[in-house]
Parts: sequence; C-alpha cells; structure tokens
Amino acid sequence: MAVVQYPPDEFDELADARRLRGTHRQRRHWLLTIAPILAAIVLAPLAGWGIVEIMSQDGVANPFITQDAEESAVESEEPTTPATDEASSDPEPTPEPEESEEPERETDPPIPGVDYGARIDLLDGGGAAEAAESALVTAGFTAITSGGFEGANPAQSAIFFATPDLYTTAQNIARTLNIDYWAENAAMTGGADILIIVR
Repeated sequence: MAVVQYPPDEFDELADARRLRGTHRQRRHWLLTIAPILAAIVLAPLAGWGIVEIMSQDGVANPFITQDAEESAVESEEPTTPATDEASSDPEPTPEPEESEEPERETDPPIPGVDYGARIDLLDGGGAAEAAESALVTAGFTAITSGGFEGANPAQSAIFFATPDLYTTAQNIARTLNIDYWAENAAMTGGADILIIVR
C-alpha cells in the first residue's frame, strides 16, 4: 500500500514545537531538573548583596537602611565627652544672711576731765545694778564689770575712786546715777579705778 505524503501544515509545526515527551521516552536527569531552582536560591541573594555593596561604596544611600538607623550609627561613632555641669563650675554666690544689727545706743556728749575708759566695778547690793549699768553706757563709759555685792545690803549707794585725778570722773558718775556719796579710797577699789555699790 502506498503511503501518501501530505505537505507540512500548521499542525505539523505545532507538533514539532511541543516539549512534552511520551510515557515511554527516557526521563531527564534529576540534576537538570533542580539546577535552575538551586541557581535561583543561591544567585538571587548574592546578586542583591552585590548591588547593595556597590550602591553603598559610591556614596549612594543604602535603600535597606532607614534614616533613623543611619543617625544612630553616626551618633555611636562620635566620641562621647563627659557632660559638665555649668552650675557646678560657676556656682551662684549664696546670699549672706543679713545680720540683725542692734541700733547703736546714743551716748551723751563727753565732758572734759571725765575718763570714760576708767575701769569700773559695779556691785549690785539691792537689784539696781542693771539700770545703773545702762545709765553708765549711755553716759559713754566703756569698761564696766558687773557683779554681786558680798555681805549685807549696804545702807546707801556709794562711789569710791582710787586716785585724785579720778575725782571729776567719780563726780560725773555720781550725778549720772543720782548717788550722794563718793570718796577717794584706793583700798576699797581694789584693782579697779572706780568702785560703785548700788542698792
């Protein structure tokens, strides 16, 4: 029987282009099957890493690093300097407490011939020594020592001065304290210039 040959048509071209193999044809080796998959798994990360390295070397910003991460990296590279407390290097002066100054006591004008620096022992024989001392300070006397009179209360107040040149001073004290008796007696004054006994 003669075999009839037909000229190739579009169906023959489609059949030649088909990649499917029949059941009885030999299978391809397994390496050829997974090689493209392995290549994609290995080469794709390498290619991405290479692109990132190239972009970061030429001053191109790395698209995988955020701006916050870059700023933190720059801050970590900058040398840290210990913080200085400006207040501790230049402390503010603390205001000094205002001293409560007692008002200066007004003194009487000085009298010629009166020794205002004379050493005066003021003995209290009846409770009037505090008022007497205040009056003497007002009069201008500066060296007054107060104490208690030992013995029975005197009958009257008295002033004793050690030397004749203290007469005017003793007289002035007598007028200041309103004392009627004053006399020169070095034995009574002891180590003081003037002894005053008030009752």
